[in-house]
Amino acid sequence: MRWDKMAGIGLGILTGVAVIARGMANSARLDITEETVEIPGLPAAFDGFRLLHMTDVHLRHCSEKVEQLLALTEELDPDLVCLTGDYAFTALSISDVERFFLGLSLRPAVVGVYGNSDYRPGITDVVRASWEKSFPFLSNSALCLERAGEKLWIAGVDDPHLGRDSLLTAMELVPETATAILLAHSPEVILRKLDPRIKLILSGHTHGGQICLPNGQAIFNNVNLPNSFASGRHLLEGGATLYVSRGVGSTRLPVRFGCLPEVTVFTLRGVTPG
Repeated sequence: MRWDKMAGIGLGILTGVAVIARGMANSARLDITEETVEIPGLPAAFDGFRLLHMTDVHLRHCSEKVEQLLALTEELDPDLVCLTGDYAFTALSISDVERFFLGLSLRPAVVGVYGNSDYRPGITDVVRASWEKSFPFLSNSALCLERAGEKLWIAGVDDPHLGRDSLLTAMELVPETATAILLAHSPEVILRKLDPRIKLILSGHTHGGQICLPNGQAIFNNVNLPNSFASGRHLLEGGATLYVSRGVGSTRLPVRFGCLPEVTVFTLRGVTPG
């Protein structure tokens, strides 16, 4: 083999290694995105209420990310932590997820829903039942938050990507005049007929595309929606706001390009009449 050919092969290998290393470094970073959302009908007692949204954590076995996320949660100190699915990378990560949930359970208010990865082999009904001992999980159900005698409803559906969601069931307990926030692993929930009581939808699943073009455009989003729904904030017909998080973890290879991981802090504001 000629030396110039060997040098070319070596350079190609080094370039590949450098690219993978850069992608892994990107995957280890974490953006904190802050959003203010005006909520029509928001009870006055919840004006300024802060939600921390984490999704697609995909914890890998013996990951240091558990401690990182718990420390970050304590630092941000939200009024409510909202989790929207895909907690374990594989069944080997179950103990890591339990450590994460145990830490979060020390907070005053945490709520979660399930994603498609939470039904992978090895993550059984028994495992999910164990997780539910840490804090409430909303599987097509809702819970009521109370502040100063006023109420805000949090509804949650099981994973829309697998067709496990029932928005009708989730909203059964919500009063007709109430305001609700919806947690759904996949933004595909917007393909259903949305309830007008829902003013904000928090979702993930897409990882923001995980590997995007230099302009941030996702190449693939893994949902039955246009690529523009891979991440970010979207105003829906009817006035509800959808936010699709880029997620905390990564799937398959732990690499990201043009699409850093994120957690999102939402500050809720009432809409001023007129």
